[in-house]
Amino acid sequence: METLINLSELLFKKYPNSANKLVTIFKKYNIKYKVLENTNDIWVRDFMPFCLDNGQLVSYIYNPDYLQDQFYKKTITKIHYKKNHLNLVLDGGNFVRYRNKAIMTDKIFKENPKKSKDEIINEIKSICMLDELIIIPKQPYDYLGHSDSMVRFIDENSVLINDFSIESTTFNTMLKKALNNSNLRILSMKYSDNFFNENRNWGAYLNFLKIDNLIILPIYGISEDKLAINQLQNIYSDYIIETIELNEIIEVGGAIHCITNEIF
Repeated sequence: METLINLSELLFKKYPNSANKLVTIFKKYNIKYKVLENTNDIWVRDFMPFCLDNGQLVSYIYNPDYLQDQFYKKTITKIHYKKNHLNLVLDGGNFVRYRNKAIMTDKIFKENPKKSKDEIINEIKSICMLDELIIIPKQPYDYLGHSDSMVRFIDENSVLINDFSIESTTFNTMLKKALNNSNLRILSMKYSDNFFNENRNWGAYLNFLKIDNLIILPIYGISEDKLAINQLQNIYSDYIIETIELNEIIEVGGAIHCITNEIF
């Protein structure tokens, strides 16, 4: 199954250094990529249709609440809806899938108030051919409400989460409870006590890109990187870990998973 990675042309215009570093990695591992023209921002994960394992593309309504101000509305990229379409408002960054399971934050309910929780869950499960949709609480201070900065699958029965106990033991407990309800084994990405500060209010390491047996890991260029790399190497021991320093992207609210979108 060959993977094609979508990137926005704006990424090359606004952040050429990061874009070129990423392309260098793609070329090293013979990963095909496509540069999308006429996008209004770099976050292709959030508005491009996501791809199921059988190659089918699923579109959705991209109209996030955090872009409703007139200044930001112009950054919303409109796409042509696919045959498999979710008539729901959501961001692709709030859809973390492994085979027949997916994880989303409860922001999906707030974004679609005219539908019941059961209606929303059943529609997503049906269109995306899921056996299970796991709903986790949104981080209280995260206006994006994306699950891909919080949790990633290790395998079908195991997940890796950012360790939120440093910030809030209450929220960390709530998150683990939601995942435990689905009988998932939980591992936590640990951080040193001084990692989080006013300039680093989220752990971008979990926002990696996984392609076949390769993980492209965003790093900051700080000593904490070594701790993160060691943890990922132990957890994903069958994968090659390739790092990419993405500070300029992380500073504007995303990392490598946010700026990419894959098609199988």
